[in-house]
Amino acid sequence: MKQLTILFFLSFFLFAGEYITLDNGKVILLKPDGTWQEVQVVKKGGETIAIKPDGTWEKIEANKIEAANKLEMAVDKKYKDNPLVQTLIGKWKGDGISYEFTLDTATMKKREGHTNRVISGKWSVEKVDEPNRLVVVNIAEGARLGFLTFGGDIRKLRVMSKDTIIDESERLEGRIYTLHRVQ
Repeated sequence: MKQLTILFFLSFFLFAGEYITLDNGKVILLKPDGTWQEVQVVKKGGETIAIKPDGTWEKIEANKIEAANKLEMAVDKKYKDNPLVQTLIGKWKGDGISYEFTLDTATMKKREGHTNRVISGKWSVEKVDEPNRLVVVNIAEGARLGFLTFGGDIRKLRVMSKDTIIDESERLEGRIYTLHRVQ
């Protein structure tokens, strides 16, 4: 069902225009097979040209490029006011992993072998499951087109108490992290 919904919205945008200008200024080409790629758009004289990563290019009509509306998802705004989500604000530390959430940005640091993986940027709330005390967040998404997100890292965090959360994002790989609030 979820794939069907995504396909519906993608097909809507495909017929509305193949080229979309995201709110960060980047332009993407939506392909008929459901994939996308970033393109560079230049204006030369009275013509608009889209240059693809493989070096190919094509002339396009300026009105064929649609601007993606910058939507502050009403759902995300509602979720950020949720007490369960508000619990995340602050610093958290566990064995090999840490988070820092502010109202606007989040940083995740995770030990992977001999290196640290760091993801940092704006964060949004994708879902809140209050009965199970689960909050799904997207950290450092590149851009959002309606309900579609490009880039970022989806994390599933279970709030056990005001001082303990469990990161269940990698449960399928057998990794679950318990984090405690840093005072």
